[in-house]
Amino acid sequence: MPNRRHFLSKSAAVFAGIQILPRSVFGANEKLNIGFVGAGGKGWHAVQSLLENPLVNHAAFADVDEKRATQSRQAKPDVPFYSDFRKMLDRHGKELDGVIISTPDHTHHFNAKTCLLAGKPVYLEKPLTHSIAEARDLMALEKKTGLACQMGNQGHSGGGLLMLEEWAKAGIMGEVTEAYAWAGPKWSVPDERPAASAVPAGLDWDQWLGPAAMVPYSPKYLPGAWRAWYEFGCGTLGDWACHNMDAPYHVWALDCPSKVEIQSSGPSKLSFPKTVRLIFTFPATSTRGEFKLHWFHGDNHAMPRPPELEAERKFPEGGTIIRGSKATVLMGTHAGTPRVIPELKMREMVATLPKVNLKRSDHWDNWLLSIKGQEKCRSSFAYGGRLTEAMHYGNIALHLNRNLTIDPVTRSVLGDEEASALMSGPPARDGWKI
Repeated sequence: MPNRRHFLSKSAAVFAGIQILPRSVFGANEKLNIGFVGAGGKGWHAVQSLLENPLVNHAAFADVDEKRATQSRQAKPDVPFYSDFRKMLDRHGKELDGVIISTPDHTHHFNAKTCLLAGKPVYLEKPLTHSIAEARDLMALEKKTGLACQMGNQGHSGGGLLMLEEWAKAGIMGEVTEAYAWAGPKWSVPDERPAASAVPAGLDWDQWLGPAAMVPYSPKYLPGAWRAWYEFGCGTLGDWACHNMDAPYHVWALDCPSKVEIQSSGPSKLSFPKTVRLIFTFPATSTRGEFKLHWFHGDNHAMPRPPELEAERKFPEGGTIIRGSKATVLMGTHAGTPRVIPELKMREMVATLPKVNLKRSDHWDNWLLSIKGQEKCRSSFAYGGRLTEAMHYGNIALHLNRNLTIDPVTRSVLGDEEASALMSGPPARDGWKI
């Protein structure tokens, strides 16, 4: 394992000499050398998604769990593999044009900042970070470096978001003052620490923990259950809000909420509530009135079936509803294709709906073309960080089991020191501060 202090000082030296390359540096058909930090699980999804992409050369893989990375290594057996992504940067830093990071939430900030300091454009899975302070730090670094940075909420580049945006501009829904987003019950665990188990062969547990406090390994954390644990993940809200809150957040230009109100199954020191209802209130702006964004998950706080939806139609497990003075719109998860409900009203309105050109690059290609200087990242850290920050105010309220009042100008919690402290998240373990 490379010495951390040596690596970071070396990265800082590289950062000092960063130059933003003109679009003429990369030819239109020239492949980009991409490194993958996380090659198993969600990382395998990234590797697989780009196997046939003409813009991509899979240049290097890094994963702390050799077994989880098996599919990626079998698909691309000639690609160099490392258990430590910093060693990957040391060996291949000069040739890498970008890095895709698909690791647990608690490592997002450390991994992304390390890559940005090494001068590498970053595609980072959602939520952007594990805390508000980390999101703000990455937003500032993106602005300082000018590197192409994309948060991985893929629906942000989908046709559903484009259509909703055009419908809103055309006034199809009328005045909109509230929206609803939800997801099925998933990421919650008992409020007790699991018994220690032997670390499986091929897993570097110390590196998997990264900045998190040292705890003994348990299969209760892996492979995906880490999302339920406060020190590693961001719960159901963190897993789904950046997908299902994205459409109204973007289209109605929401930013920092002024208030978060909660109903939940109660606080937990180690995990997240099983069932939740949140109301985010966003203050009025020069272009719209006050906006309320509701979030639901879990059986006891499930999103009510909208009365406009016909009985024979399936209600999605996760998605978004936008209520307007003229029409109600239902979208599936990941900012899916919008439909006016009921269907009869949709058919009546079809002739008045604006024609939308849905031809544009997908989320991967948008980032890749941004590296080439041919596009701009749609879910840049400047946007993804704000969306992540709003979500985190909700998780802070849930963690403390109380409502929050926020100053949207200073972006600070009012009258609650404990909540203010949680904006910074858990402190990084010794040797993992960056």
